[in-house]
Amino acid sequence: MLITFSSQSSGDVLMLDQHALVVLNAMGRGYDSMPKEGVITHQQLADSIASLEAAISKNKQENSQDSFKEEDERDARGDEKVHPVQEAVSLAQRAFPLLSMMKEALKNENDQVVWRSGSAW
Repeated sequence: MLITFSSQSSGDVLMLDQHALVVLNAMGRGYDSMPKEGVITHQQLADSIASLEAAISKNKQENSQDSFKEEDERDARGDEKVHPVQEAVSLAQRAFPLLSMMKEALKNENDQVVWRSGSAW
């Protein structure tokens, strides 16, 4: 299912529900399944941004060591490099558009970020 994140400060951000759930949980939401709609109020934005940035930092540290090991093992075997389309998408890459939206919404004192399921069209 497609999730659309919206705010007054920027354009919409689209994510598949399974990816949006990971990003929201990285913010500390603790959902078991993706709610069909929700809101990150202006008062919650600063804490949500900080939590997401901390989760991204932790994820980068954990995955940087693993990716070096995989690359070294692949080089030792003489395997070809993985095509970029087949590479995993990191939390930082996946969350970047939403994180940017949240930062813009934080600058506008009357803004919030809402999400809803369904098509953006």
